[in-house]
Amino acid sequence: MSGLNIAVGLACLWLTACSPSNELEDHFQIYLKRIAHVLEVAEPTLSPAAALPPLPPQRVLQQQQPRISTRLLDAFKLGRCGLLDIVGEHNSPVGKSQSAAGQLLYHLQFQRGLQHCIANSDDPELTDWLHDIAARKTPLLPGYYWNMMAAEPDIRAALTPRLRTLAFNQQTGYQETVNAFRLFERLQAEVQGQPSIGLLTPNELNQALSGLYRNDYLGRLFYSLHSAAHYLDQSLVFLQQLERVDCFRGGKIRADRLRNAMQRYYIEDIQRYFGQIDRQFVQLAPLLQNTLTPPPARLEPMTLYREHFAQGLHSEIYRRYRTLVLEHARRWQRFLQRCDISPT
Repeated sequence: MSGLNIAVGLACLWLTACSPSNELEDHFQIYLKRIAHVLEVAEPTLSPAAALPPLPPQRVLQQQQPRISTRLLDAFKLGRCGLLDIVGEHNSPVGKSQSAAGQLLYHLQFQRGLQHCIANSDDPELTDWLHDIAARKTPLLPGYYWNMMAAEPDIRAALTPRLRTLAFNQQTGYQETVNAFRLFERLQAEVQGQPSIGLLTPNELNQALSGLYRNDYLGRLFYSLHSAAHYLDQSLVFLQQLERVDCFRGGKIRADRLRNAMQRYYIEDIQRYFGQIDRQFVQLAPLLQNTLTPPPARLEPMTLYREHFAQGLHSEIYRRYRTLVLEHARRWQRFLQRCDISPT
């Protein structure tokens, strides 16, 4: 029996170690506990925020791409353009097992080779053939880009909402995430034929993907904004009690103590954290909106996800967070004005 007790105890310790507390909830609990102490009422019990909409499965999002093949006699033409080697590598067993990012890089490299050959060809027949191949392959490039965003494991992992908020003191993984999505934005511009700053190299793409490897920053940012709105909503219910505070006679001292508690535990603590995650999402929001635009055939399964995370500053998680931040500020503003107390 003692052995069983030891095993259970170790299991509990292991689970505790693997289930870190929610820092944001802890800070809100301290804030509301101090307010409750001044009001001489029971402190509220906060519940964690629910899970967010998941990224749809890869099989639902990935788009089947048509295969454009050429005749054996056309191999000579590809050889004249220096493209026969990369086509051979692509059709080899190793090439056929390439990741979605590798597939995209191959098709971009092939397209660049075609354009270079067209620009330098003095053979009208060859030029016409190259134009025909380019015209058939160019419209497929956005599909290969989308397949990379939908299927590449490190990108999918980064886009997956988590059930943990970001740390209060240091949000690791932020800059790597920004760098990666800036590069994806460049890639998207290139596959759409828009001018971009230089051609993307395989090394740059690999570096961006490595920055997302085991980087759960973005998924935790989503949950941080979502949780912030959730705890603000619960706080507003509790803070309705401010309306019953007597601001005059002996109540003036209590009103001052409430202002001090709000200043110390919300303004200097929670609001400082909000400022950090707010600035970070504002920088990432246009990148997410631009890089997560699916082809028409994949719009429907991505609708809920995009509404929550990839509609820029109109994204549901940010819009609701901002609404409740302002409502929380107004609640305190009304109290301080009623009690004729300076907010600072």
